Amino acid sequence: MTVHEDAARVLLEEMQGEPAGASVLARMTASLYEGAYSRQLIAWIGQTQHEPAYWPPHQVATLTHVLDGLVYGRIVRRRIPVGATPGPDADRQGNAKKLEAVSHPFHAKLDMSQNGADCDGTLSWDEPVNLWRALGVRVLHEKGLYGSLHAPFEARPWQVPLEVGYTLPSRTAAHLMMEGAVARWAYEDKEICLLLDLPRLGQTTGTRPLPTGIEPFSLGL
Repeated sequence: MTVHEDAARVLLEEMQGEPAGASVLARMTASLYEGAYSRQLIAWIGQTQHEPAYWPPHQVATLTHVLDGLVYGRIVRRRIPVGATPGPDADRQGNAKKLEAVSHPFHAKLDMSQNGADCDGTLSWDEPVNLWRALGVRVLHEKGLYGSLHAPFEARPWQVPLEVGYTLPSRTAAHLMMEGAVARWAYEDKEICLLLDLPRLGQTTGTRPLPTGIEPFSLGL
């Protein structure tokens, strides 16, 4: 059992111990069993050889936690075109070649050995870029489907971990907690999704004041 899986088990216990958390977890579990979800959205957070409906409860709890951050604007995102889906993990040369298509100001670098590394590589950018933050406001589209309003958040140049292909939701959550960000290039996806955790990062990455309602992360030291 890894450290991030242990943390996921603690999160599960906390959610189950609160009526609201237990209710949200139950609804998420039901939606996964029914297949009522966006495969791409789920894959940004976690992707394994098993369908999400068969993930253990602590991984579902972590998935729910990260999705909640996206919905309520604590986590901001940006989709970065690659133009190709990743190949097998063992084909590092082929995947590295595909990542060369990532356009300026982004640069994706794959670790060619990954020899025990915490991630598959890095994603960096060398000038300020916009990411998108959900405002928690639902809007009704003309086709009767609900979406949400998003506002831009400008992030200064930085480098974040890159995870390619399969990864557990708990590993994604661990990157968001420890590094404050992660980039996901999932199987069957022609885009990289960059995720930044605003409360975790505080004012260290934004070029402008934090959005309303976002408080900087504190270790309590």
